[in-house]
Amino acid sequence: MLGLVDHLHAFVCENEVTWAEWEASMAFLARGAAVTKDGRNEFIALSDSIGVSMQVLAASQPKPPGATIPTLIGPFFLTDAPIFPVGADIANGASGQLLYAYGRVLDTSGEAIKDAIVNVWQSDDRGLYDVQDDFDPENMWGRGRIRCDAEGHYGFWSVMPTAYPAPMDAALGDLITNTTRKHWRPAHLHFAIETKTADPLCTHIFVRGSEYLDSDVAFGVRPQLIADFPEHGPGVAPDGSRQRQPYHTLHFDFVLTKAGK
Repeated sequence: MLGLVDHLHAFVCENEVTWAEWEASMAFLARGAAVTKDGRNEFIALSDSIGVSMQVLAASQPKPPGATIPTLIGPFFLTDAPIFPVGADIANGASGQLLYAYGRVLDTSGEAIKDAIVNVWQSDDRGLYDVQDDFDPENMWGRGRIRCDAEGHYGFWSVMPTAYPAPMDAALGDLITNTTRKHWRPAHLHFAIETKTADPLCTHIFVRGSEYLDSDVAFGVRPQLIADFPEHGPGVAPDGSRQRQPYHTLHFDFVLTKAGK
């Protein structure tokens, strides 16, 4: 805290900040606080948009080769999403092309993380999350917690995510409008893996070929986190179900560290 205060005082002196600019800064923070609530944290979004969140992750959670790297949690995470078994449909009416995502949660030696719970949350094909769309906590969509089986398998049906703009109606919009004017995120799924036997992981998986991979407003894209979401014709899906319409798949194994190793 002392270091932060020292740098802040130095910034004020170096830039000769005026009283009017200070008042504008306080109003800016109040504007962010006014929209922060369950399911939307404007201060996390602000931290993401200036690259601070990724700097903290890089400094505090280095990963060895082969481990899945972390990225942002984002402003729309909820802690109380419903729990589903492997293979469940978490879309709950979300609009978009059908998607089946599956894989395993492993440690760096290739052993299954048997107690893993995979949190997932995402936008629909409008670029909206459930918390942005007349949110009903009793009827969440596009999010859930998948309890892995004893071999670390997870799997769920949902819809394809799409690129979407960051919320521009409050402090974040003020910042972006007056700086880069880049406010889009590429298509992605959010994942946060809970476990008591390994280090937890929060990350995204980005859709290869999505727009804005090279200009993500949140600086969250890493090459290791870009994956294929191939499209398939009607037929037997990886979970053994028969699909009568085209669908996409994502096959991705998450590799967790233990005590940082």
